[in-house]
Amino acid sequence: MKRIIYIEEKFLDPFLCKPFVDLAKSNNKELPYGDPTRGGDTFLTTVTHSDPNESLAKGADIPEPDGNYGAIYLGGKVDPTTIEIDDNELFKTVIHAVTDLCKSFDSDIVLDYVGVIRWPPGTFMKPHFDKNDVHGPDVFAAMLYLNDDFVGGHTCFEDFEVKPQAGKLIIFSNSEFLHHVSKVKDRERFVLSFWYKRLTPPTD
Repeated sequence: MKRIIYIEEKFLDPFLCKPFVDLAKSNNKELPYGDPTRGGDTFLTTVTHSDPNESLAKGADIPEPDGNYGAIYLGGKVDPTTIEIDDNELFKTVIHAVTDLCKSFDSDIVLDYVGVIRWPPGTFMKPHFDKNDVHGPDVFAAMLYLNDDFVGGHTCFEDFEVKPQAGKLIIFSNSEFLHHVSKVKDRERFVLSFWYKRLTPPTD
């Protein structure tokens, strides 16, 4: 398994990011939690830690029973914004382009999930590894930043962090690198997020 962090600054024209943001904003289903003035909810919208007073640094005081250093997703009944790629040429083109790039690093992968994730102000994610004990660990995560008109919301690794810019793409081995998201401030953060699994399950 390759262990990578890949960043492409101008993967997509920022103008072409807007339809993905509009898709997320068009989701007007009732919010299971959070601020109803946002007009809808999307997959993993409220991502935070159980204690927002804790620091965003890995430390000895953070439990690690599951490999996630205490990071959790709050609100189990989140409502995904489905991307129907067969009905939209832009969505299809972008999703296939990201997937083809990921397959250039490891051909034995398959797209497990893609969706627009909406992070309202105040949300963040604690340091963690993305692990899935049911289907096996992720091979890669890919994130295409859709906007940058907010403060914070950086994707942070142990030695550096990636500042969101509309159209920037990051691909990384999300079950191999400890990572977190710094607190989003001022405005919402929108990301087109992908998770890739191994096509051929590992054998014991």
